[in-house]
Amino acid sequence: KVCDRGSRHLARSPRRMASAVADGAGLADAALERPDVTERTVTAETGSSVCAPTPPPLEEPRLKKTHRMRAPDHSLVRAGSLVDHVGAPVKRAQSNLAPQAASTLPIEDHALRHAATMPIASDLESERPFCFGLWKVQQFVGFLLGIVMLVTFWTTRSIHTYPLANDMLGLTSLCASFWIFEVIPIYITALFPLIFIPLMEIASTEDIAGAYWNWISMLVVSTFLMDIALAHVQLPRRLALVLLIKIGVVRPVALLACFMLLSWFLAMFVNSIAVTLLLTPFAISLMQAAEEHIRNAAESDANVDAEDPISAASSEDIAAEGDRGAAEVQRLADGLLLGIAYAASTGGIATLTGAVPHYFLAAESILAGHMDWVCWSAFAMPISLVTGALAFLSLFFRYVRGLHFSGLPRGVLEREYQDLMDQVGPLSRDEIVVGFAQVAQIAFFVLRPFVITPFVSPASDRSFMNDATLAAIPPVLLFFIPSQIRPGQALLTWPIVQARFDFGLLLLIGGAMAISEGFINSGLNVPLGNALAQAIALVDPIVLDLLIVAFVAVSSQVLSS
Repeated sequence: KVCDRGSRHLARSPRRMASAVADGAGLADAALERPDVTERTVTAETGSSVCAPTPPPLEEPRLKKTHRMRAPDHSLVRAGSLVDHVGAPVKRAQSNLAPQAASTLPIEDHALRHAATMPIASDLESERPFCFGLWKVQQFVGFLLGIVMLVTFWTTRSIHTYPLANDMLGLTSLCASFWIFEVIPIYITALFPLIFIPLMEIASTEDIAGAYWNWISMLVVSTFLMDIALAHVQLPRRLALVLLIKIGVVRPVALLACFMLLSWFLAMFVNSIAVTLLLTPFAISLMQAAEEHIRNAAESDANVDAEDPISAASSEDIAAEGDRGAAEVQRLADGLLLGIAYAASTGGIATLTGAVPHYFLAAESILAGHMDWVCWSAFAMPISLVTGALAFLSLFFRYVRGLHFSGLPRGVLEREYQDLMDQVGPLSRDEIVVGFAQVAQIAFFVLRPFVITPFVSPASDRSFMNDATLAAIPPVLLFFIPSQIRPGQALLTWPIVQARFDFGLLLLIGGAMAISEGFINSGLNVPLGNALAQAIALVDPIVLDLLIVAFVAVSSQVLSS
């Protein structure tokens, strides 16, 4: 759900760009006709303009006029080509694909990644009456609740058998409250165990610091490096466009199926938030092009009959038909964006590296050595397939069934592919090598228990290698292979990684592991385990599973998973 919120608000940026480009095209057109207009600036934020001196009102620019801009200046050529893509008139750029409450979340890609995990703190327009304008009401409530629970457990000492367990329970309650209500960034809250556990004399700094960096942390680093490499070369976008062009005229149901299938497959090996942010701008661009195609077709039909008074009524009908077609594109766009988000969530279920909660599970000491990539996939793949199919069916019946929209014509897809060619060029060796590296990483995960581990330690009961070691090999090699597109640089460079990598996630996982370490050192796990065992002794296991699933499912609707 949080990924979906972030995805829908990405539409704001293309709309602003379209508005500015369309306005700029009109100004360039006017400059060719009226050289006396010597100074004019366009505000990209609103699409408004300021003139000095003020010229007479300009006629709304149209598509057919942009072709005259190509000869005088190269910058005008680019403006014209973009106008051909997003729609020449300013009103075309302000399309029906308007996001809901677009200003409540950031629109930059890097900021949206944090908004997906901290939606409360990232809400830009909420009132913040507490702590000198720093906290919202929810954050202040979370602060008070955390402090009260910490002091309560610290002073009441309700667990007499293990005195330090009271301190650990208070610290856990404080962290949970700060995480749920996002009092401060959740990544910084994850450092609380490193500060408080040694002060409470539960465990040493060395022991707690060691919990922040383990094999799960290295697995996260390695898989994220491959995610960054795929996004940088835009290989998923190229694959999606090639697939859609091969189909030809893409019907709405085929479009939804293609995007959901691609999102589902990528989310098995790429973080679901990264997949959503990777595919959403591409989907929005296609939907804007489809709406532009419908409106321009209706406008062309109306212009043909404009001189004929007998056909005046039919021209109005054509315009109304264009509005109805644009409304259907909006409906399809809603389903498409939801489909990307849902498919990313369901695809992430299938593999150990597909979803962040799986890292927490794999790092638990009780599962150490018993759960690997293949073991998890064998269990979770059927669940992923069923939930993905149910998501597709629900979106089909809600958004696609009954649409009269004929689909995306081949010309729209070819223009999108040409835009990709203008950005990154034809298929290069960089994309091929990165693709092979991703396939190699997957192959290592699959083959390790059967081929690699017996070969590395054939005569030992101890395993010297796990998924973290194998996951690191392909991305590390990318730093050694020269790029064909960027001579003098490797396929993957540190500035690219630094700009895209979410280092806060490592702190978040480490904080959870430090709390787990504190549970064991303080003895809190013993009384809590005994109390839980007594409470569930008479409960049927199936009923218990249903209660756990229901509680987590409801909680994750309002909290980060």
